[in-house]
Formats: sequence, C-alpha cells, structure tokens
Amino acid sequence: MFKRGRIGTMRLKNRLVMPPMVRNYADKKGLVTQRYVDHIDRVARGGVGMMILEASYIAPEGKGFVNELGIHSDVVIPGLKKLVKVAHVQGAKIGIQLYHAGRQTSSKITGKQPVAPSEIPDPTVNEIPHELTIPEIKRLVNAYGRAALRAKKAGFDFVEVHGAHGYLITQFLSPFSNRRTDEYGGTPEKRMRFMKEVYSTVRRAVGEDFPVVLRLSGDEMVEGGLSITDTTEIARVAEALGVDALHISVGNYASYARGFMIPPMAMPDGPIVQFAKAIKKAVHIPVITVAKIRTPQMAESILKKGDADYIGIGRTLLADPDWPNKVKKGTLETINKCIACNQGCISRLFAQQDVWCTVNPETGRERLFAKKKGVKRRVVVIGGGPAGLQAAIVAASRGHSVILYEKTKKLGGQLDAAAAAPHREDWRGFKKYLIQEAQKLNIDIHLGVEATSALIKKDRPHTVIVAVGSDVARPNIPGVANTNVVVARDLLTGRSKAKGTVVIAGGGCMGAQTAEFLVEKGHKVTIVEATGSIATDAPSDDRALLLERLSRKKVALLTESKVMSIDQRSVSVEGHHGVHVVPADTVVLCLGSYPADGLTKELKSITKNVVIVGDAREVRRVTEAVAEGALAALAV
Repeated sequence: MFKRGRIGTMRLKNRLVMPPMVRNYADKKGLVTQRYVDHIDRVARGGVGMMILEASYIAPEGKGFVNELGIHSDVVIPGLKKLVKVAHVQGAKIGIQLYHAGRQTSSKITGKQPVAPSEIPDPTVNEIPHELTIPEIKRLVNAYGRAALRAKKAGFDFVEVHGAHGYLITQFLSPFSNRRTDEYGGTPEKRMRFMKEVYSTVRRAVGEDFPVVLRLSGDEMVEGGLSITDTTEIARVAEALGVDALHISVGNYASYARGFMIPPMAMPDGPIVQFAKAIKKAVHIPVITVAKIRTPQMAESILKKGDADYIGIGRTLLADPDWPNKVKKGTLETINKCIACNQGCISRLFAQQDVWCTVNPETGRERLFAKKKGVKRRVVVIGGGPAGLQAAIVAASRGHSVILYEKTKKLGGQLDAAAAAPHREDWRGFKKYLIQEAQKLNIDIHLGVEATSALIKKDRPHTVIVAVGSDVARPNIPGVANTNVVVARDLLTGRSKAKGTVVIAGGGCMGAQTAEFLVEKGHKVTIVEATGSIATDAPSDDRALLLERLSRKKVALLTESKVMSIDQRSVSVEGHHGVHVVPADTVVLCLGSYPADGLTKELKSITKNVVIVGDAREVRRVTEAVAEGALAALAV
C-alpha cells in the first residue's frame, strides 16, 4: 500500500485513493465553500496519496445533486485552487471528476428537462429525457474539453472522466439506454463514439503529459446493460486511445438496490474486486478498484495478487480520515471503522442532503471540531448509548470534567439490539470503538445508576446532556399485556425469548430485521404492517436485500393490516379481506418508540444548560444521535 506509484506522468506517495463521492458541500451554484476546503484539508492530512474530487458537472443540465460541485464555468476556478492547495500541502495528488448526469437527474434539480442519447426514462428517476441532437452532442463534447482545461488552470494533477454508474457517457455506451441508429448508436463501436470524442477533446485541452483517468462500470448489472465482456473491450479501446488509468466500479441507478455500487452492511467486503481483476488482465495501464475495502489486510492482498494497482477507500475516509497514517504506523486498533450503514452518507445524499458520517460526527464539521478549547467545565451525561457516549467522548477530549450515568449495567444503548439481527454485526464494532474511546479518557462512568435530580445536583454541573433514549410504544390493543407479548429490542438483546410461531406487529426496519433474526432461529414468522410496504425506513439497498432474504426464508408479510387483539395462541388481524385469525405463540411489538422522560424540568432548576440529544429529543437513527451528542459537547 505504501509503495510509490505512478499514473502517466504523475507520481504518487502510496496506493491509496480517495474515490469521488458527492458531498453536497458546494453552494447552489456549484462553487467551493469553506466547509468543502476544510473537509478536503482534513482528509488530505490523513495520508491518502491520490484524491479524486466528486462528480462535478460540466454543464448546468448535467447536475445531479442540489449542492454538487461544478466545473461548468470559469467562475469555479478560484475555489478549486483552494482545494488543490490544501491537498498539495499534505503531499497528496488531487484531481477532479468530469461528469454529466444525463437522464439520471431531474428537472427538480436542474430546472431543465434531462438529456440523454435516447428518449428513454431512467427506471428510477422516471422523467422523460430530451434525445440529444448531433449538434447538441458536439456542444457537450466541447463542454467536457472546456471543463478539463479549467481543471488544469486550477492546478489539478489529473482529471477523471466519469464513464460509469449510468451517467451520460455510460448512457451512450450501453444498449440499456442507447437506442440510436445514427453514428452514436446501433453497434458497440458506434456507442463508443461519444466516449472517444470526449476523451480526445479532454486530451487536446490538457495536453499529452497530463494524466487522464476513465471510470467505468465493470458490469451494469441490469438486463440489456453492459457486461464485463463489453466493458473489457471498452477498456482496451480506452487504453489504445491513451487513457492513463482505469477506475472500475459497477452498476447504475437501476441496479443500485442490488448492493454492489455502494455496498451496505449486508454485503461482503470487496464485492466488486473481481471486475477490476478482469480489466487488469486485459490492459497494461494501472487499474483502481473500490467498494467496501475496509481492512488493510484486504487492501494489501488485492495489491499483492495483482488484482489492481490502487485501492479506493471512500466511506472509510469519511469514518476515519487518518486511516492511511494509522495503517502505516501500525496503530490499527485506533481506527474508527466504516460500518457500511449507509445512513449518514449515501442515504442523506440521495435525499438531497449534505453528507454526514454515522460513526464520525466530525465529517463535514471539521472547522467546528477544530475550534479552540474553552474554559474547563463539569459536564454530566445521562445515558450511555451512542448519543451519550459520543457526548462524553467529545466533552472529555476538549478538557471538560465528565460524569456519565447509565442505569443499566453496560454501555451501548440500543447498539446491542441493532447488532443482533443477521448481517448487522458491524454495529457491535461501533459500540466497541465508542467504549474504547471513552475508556481512554478520564470519564467518571457510573453503570447501574439511574440519574435523579438529587444525584445530579450534588455534581454541581455546568451542563447536563440528556441522552436517555426512548421507550417502546405499547398501543392499547386488547391482550397487549399477555405473557406471550414481548418487545423487539428485548428479544434481540436476549432479555426475552420467543416460542413457537411468531407474529411481529410492525414492519418497519426493526420489525423486518427482527423477523430475519427469528426465522434463522427456526421460528415461523408473520409480519403485520399497517402501511403498504415493509422496512421503508431502511436505506434503499439494504431494504431490497433484506426483503429478498425475507422472501427466500418464507416470512409472511401482511401489509395494510392491523393487529386488533391478542390471545395466548393467536392474533386477530384486520386487512383487505376483513378480520381473520393468525396463529401466534409469541407476539413481538415493533410499533415504534417515543422519547423517554429525561427529568428535563427538574434538571433546569439545577442548571440552565440542559441539552436533550438523540432519541430522547426525537426518535430517529444512530446518525442523528451521534451528531447531536457531539454537537452538544462542542457547545459547552
């Protein structure tokens, strides 16, 4: 990993690459913000050798995200120079990805009708695109060239042309999206014409000694799309044209939910290395591989076997930008590992929000975390779940005296329940990291102690951070107090046991994961859900994989249905066909939760500085809980 590398004329200090990831940190006009500079500076300081800035639109109608970086106008150049400067100070090489979303955007984002090689809507965006005319194609080709020249003027070391993930260049390359019969479609050679013209124009703009990388989807993973055989031929053509390196990913928006493009927790590590390996065998130029390569052991193995020349570690750098330096020093136990939850990063991005990181609240808030330490205060944290632990860690690391009370005998809160279901064990790793960090600091931790206002008053705190989590909702259903009724979080953590046939009341993400947990233990399971869909609160790829597994394991799904009453051996369910009885030896309640009472009124008589965080404030995801805990501590 730490051998020097070379791509074209560019020399690199190691083989680790920050792949392009849209952050939504630019402004509405695509300009660099101070937040963006701070973020890139922080990542660069962690030791990565090569940085590829996010997909940056070469024309306004090619913008795919509200606050995406642009390279569409000379006005962006001064801001881009700032990004180059902070990377170069740390000895990293930096480039920018030239892209156009084509049909994989919407008029809600751009204010214009999307454009594409053919008048075929993307199956996920579902907006009819304008079919590009030949003069319009020529203008776009020239726009790529002008964007590349701007990149060179900004001082970048290279550019990457985005020909992957179903964006405009892929749309021309693939019969899945290109039904043209003119010189830009109809045969593989004609479908490659747009890519060739873009590359040639970019090369003329930047010169022969300026590296140009091409990103490709090894396989689109959709019927009628590009296969690895097709992409191998495209790669050979690209090499012959003069491309300096290939960056191999997979998929497009239509296949995103299969979990390969940005692999979620349920996918194995390194699931698409095989595609880089296939391309590596076909060409002589360097190949970058990517996607859930999280351990130094896997990265090193890929390089030693010759399956790729460079390793992309995207979400890993959001979780811990110091990953390269920590690996180089051998301090692996200090790494804050990406858990591939996809909550803070890609789920927020697809919701057109700015990117966070569930396990690293510093991501996107680098300037706030770098502020000078203030006066030492006494801080009391009530609750030892993710919000409380993160609050205690940040407060103690900033020099405050911290006391933490947790009413149970162990730390971690609901992370144990989250980690219990199949394919969710990475939550356990995050819990371990939080506890490890808390133990390094001089935090006065009291387990098995329920905080009271009298107890807190004795501590004489400046600030109290309330992170007591949530209580389980127990609706007034006849029979809900029966002995065969349990709640999901107790079941997942072993405090309750299920017997025989199980009905789960509530088909959100936790209900669906609890169903998988139970069916793997041999139970026959039925989910009863009031809405028309299951696990809609899960990230889309995680949800698709989970539903597929539930179907395979024959979990019965009763949607648009409600549990009306509970007996010792059955439940009464009302649905499309009236009321019917479903056998149930055990009934699991998974009907949501509500913020727990955190003594807030009493605490405010002790100090005016009472901050409620996490589920105690509003029931949401771990991402928000961790961020709020950290921000509360920073505000002390």
